Amino acid sequence: MRKLWRLLLAVGLIAALSLGAVACGDDDDDSASEEITLTGEDTTLALDETLAGLLARNDVTVEPIAPATASDDGIMFPITGGTINSESLVGTIEHSGGLRFSADGETVEVTDFVIDTSADTLTATADGEQLPLLGVNLGDIARSSDGDIILLEGITTTLVPEAAVVLNDAFGVVFFSEGVEVGDVTIRATAS
Repeated sequence: MRKLWRLLLAVGLIAALSLGAVACGDDDDDSASEEITLTGEDTTLALDETLAGLLARNDVTVEPIAPATASDDGIMFPITGGTINSESLVGTIEHSGGLRFSADGETVEVTDFVIDTSADTLTATADGEQLPLLGVNLGDIARSSDGDIILLEGITTTLVPEAAVVLNDAFGVVFFSEGVEVGDVTIRATAS
């Protein structure tokens, strides 16, 4: 366990990491990396102020679905699992909880978020189906550690076309569109 955390701390000295560049690097770069299993903590979504204002003006409410919770920092989704490469961070991060969008008596619930860092996407379950929900921009990611916690910051998200269609259809609106900035994401994860 100590060896793994020493490896993570050494990698944590890199202030910014472009996952695309690392994933396309030489195979020799992967010799010190290993797959790690995520065991807990949370991912926080701080909703973009422009989007929050747009939702409020159109009487669309957004609230967490337990065990997700809301705080001044944003909406926190517990990490339930996933595996990532200790060096490149390529892999998946699984969550419980979700979001409930409501307007004019209509409700759309999206739960069980999965961030796929190789595809730069966040998918969710909606009506029993997997739905691409957000594009995840990892270009400005900053990595550090806080004790045994891996901290990833500088992640931004945008709405993808499939999610925009579902939300517009459900609420009879047209303001959800591809590329709308959803908010900033911070990941705090523990691993075994």
